[in-house]
Amino acid sequence: MVRVTLDIFSGRPNPSWVLDAREAREVLRQVAATRELATPADQDRGVLGFRGLILESDEGSAAAGLDLPGSFRIASGQSGAEGRGLELAERLISRMGRPFPATGVPSQEGAYADLDLRSLALGELRSAPSSGSGDVATLADAAPGDATAQAGATVIGTDASSWTTLTVGACSYEASAFNPNFWNAQRTVMRNNNCYNYASNRRTDTFAQPGRATGAQASTMACSNVTTGAVSDGAVQASTCVTGQSPRHYMALVIWPGTDYHWYRRHSDGFWGHKPGQTAARNYDNSNNVIYDPQTANRGGYTSFCGYLFGPSGMQVL
Repeated sequence: MVRVTLDIFSGRPNPSWVLDAREAREVLRQVAATRELATPADQDRGVLGFRGLILESDEGSAAAGLDLPGSFRIASGQSGAEGRGLELAERLISRMGRPFPATGVPSQEGAYADLDLRSLALGELRSAPSSGSGDVATLADAAPGDATAQAGATVIGTDASSWTTLTVGACSYEASAFNPNFWNAQRTVMRNNNCYNYASNRRTDTFAQPGRATGAQASTMACSNVTTGAVSDGAVQASTCVTGQSPRHYMALVIWPGTDYHWYRRHSDGFWGHKPGQTAARNYDNSNNVIYDPQTANRGGYTSFCGYLFGPSGMQVL
């Protein structure tokens, strides 16, 4: 079996589909013949938006004898044969099977009924770099995170155990030092936690969704809908100060209109961190600039800036 994952979303689970046996053999042989097509599955361009296709093959698949890794990425913007990778990715997307969520939530009937995934992916693909830059954005160094569980049934851990109190306007909140290793060091953690997990600083390993814990999950990707879901979970719009319930994280929400959402969190270092979907936590934008203001950062297609919220400790995140 070969599963293809379209790595494109930050908040929503990425779509996956399974290739039939004939196509799986054909694709794997093509990659084996031109090994420069493939890059490590966990290496990406560090951007919001299209980041390539991830191919995963089980032990009994046609990968046997082809000297290919069990998972790898094509059309990543980093390969030595990027033009050919984009051609292969276009073919796979054009023949996309019935997609299902790749991680974090059970397969759902109509999970992507609101999107024409094929057209969306092909549009993003055709605007992607046609040659690999060879540059991989570097994450800031940090010490391993504290995995001590917080109160709350779904919370496995947070990336900090100490906090600095900061203010915005008349409101106080708590911020921690940037600690990406907590989210990045283990592949299962990186793949099963997204931008909402990161912004609320709650590792749940469920690919958390605003409003899912409280029955108010947004089905329309718009500022008002996603904000409503987060507020239902216990977030508070930053026009209102939160007393108690510390740590109170300072979060920012943006939207790829009609397509996806993305969250950021303010750190005590003076910049903002974020975690695009299944990829690594980072502190830079699509131009590889450190994010000091999420409103002016290069966010790719996430063009709608929705505003700021506090994420108090009493939030329910699932």
